[in-house]
Amino acid sequence: MSAPRAGTADPSIGRAAAGVGVVAEPIGVRLRQHLRDPLNGNVYALMLNTAVSSLLGIAYWALAARLYSPAELGVGAAMVSTMTFLSNLAQLNLNGALARFLPAAAGHGSRLVGSAYVVTCLAALALGSGFLLLAPLVSDQLDFLHRTPLLAVAFALSVAGWCVFTLQDSVLTALRGVVWVPVENTAFGIAKIALLLLLAGVVPSLGIFISWNLAVVAALVPINMLIFRRLLPRQRARRAEEALPGRGVLARFVALDYVGYLFLQAGTNALPLIVTARLGAEANGIFYVAWLLGGSLELVAYHFGTSLTVEAAADESRLATYARQVLRRGLLLFVPAVALLCVSAPLLLTVFGRGYASTGSDTLRLFAVAVLPKLVLTVFVAASRVQRRVGRIIAVHAATSVLVVSLALVAMPEIGVVGVGVAYLAGQVVVMSAVLPAMTRLLRGAS
Repeated sequence: MSAPRAGTADPSIGRAAAGVGVVAEPIGVRLRQHLRDPLNGNVYALMLNTAVSSLLGIAYWALAARLYSPAELGVGAAMVSTMTFLSNLAQLNLNGALARFLPAAAGHGSRLVGSAYVVTCLAALALGSGFLLLAPLVSDQLDFLHRTPLLAVAFALSVAGWCVFTLQDSVLTALRGVVWVPVENTAFGIAKIALLLLLAGVVPSLGIFISWNLAVVAALVPINMLIFRRLLPRQRARRAEEALPGRGVLARFVALDYVGYLFLQAGTNALPLIVTARLGAEANGIFYVAWLLGGSLELVAYHFGTSLTVEAAADESRLATYARQVLRRGLLLFVPAVALLCVSAPLLLTVFGRGYASTGSDTLRLFAVAVLPKLVLTVFVAASRVQRRVGRIIAVHAATSVLVVSLALVAMPEIGVVGVGVAYLAGQVVVMSAVLPAMTRLLRGAS
């Protein structure tokens, strides 16, 4: 519940002064009020989306392994992973820009969303086409992308389609339509599985790639009708005042934010490649499982940051209040979750095999504990994005990535994959310590 406005009396104080007892609201009422707060609703909806998407993803690949030969599965997985990797680069980290500027765009929201779609699609077509031209020079194992000109064109278009599909979630969140994100991705996951089953006997060599992208196309039309016909007009009606900066400011923000994003990728998604290069594929298999399980908590931390960005962008005067609220609730969630994951690490990894449990438990524990300083950094980066202090974002991501990668390269020869966990935790703690003074000023509401 918000504090009373200046010049008004709090009725509960009056009742207490009059000797009338204040009756606590029923827990159901308080729960509804808690969920109606967009700052909380955003986080819970995105957490639900992560859980459902993960379960449907596991089911999809389990079915694919049974329906398709190892070679067909390998080709399909390679096409999908390459498509998503190129798409991540082509999105230019516009997810962050949309979360920052769309809530306050008012009548210019449609133009902002449309521009984001066009820019990312053009970047995706350029990257996809360039990759198709260079892939044969890199490895003969990628020849399957050039079976026919039609397949090559379909692959380039799929990169663009995945860009729009991914940006949709950020648009829905920024427009307070986040409840549709788990609905959309659940429907996508179910449609993808149904198409996988249907195409197994028809085009087994391309069934995985086609099922993935037909499901994407099916999701693009209804979601964007919802965005442009309902959510954007509702935002225009609710907010008449527009607070969108000029094109030059937007372009500079996006460019610098993208630099920070690239540093972030170097210190996270590049780790499995580094482990494979230094310790081999078998060691990476053990590392990858621990990294994925620990990363599931980190993904939830990012949801807290996204929610903070969206809500504070709509009302910057409440940034300090929102930051304190997000940090407090995040710690209440993550401290017991980290403790539980540390205790249950061997049991969880036993599901993948005894070898994983015996050598990967310590690595999983280190990645789990690293979520706590990571939450602080995520809140700091989200607040910096709201304040348009993109230099701070670059500094945080660059410093973290340099520390993590450097320490990992030093530690791996001595203690193996556990060294990567040590490096990751150390990197988060050192950078968190460096930003604590600025973080403290933010939480106190200082300018």
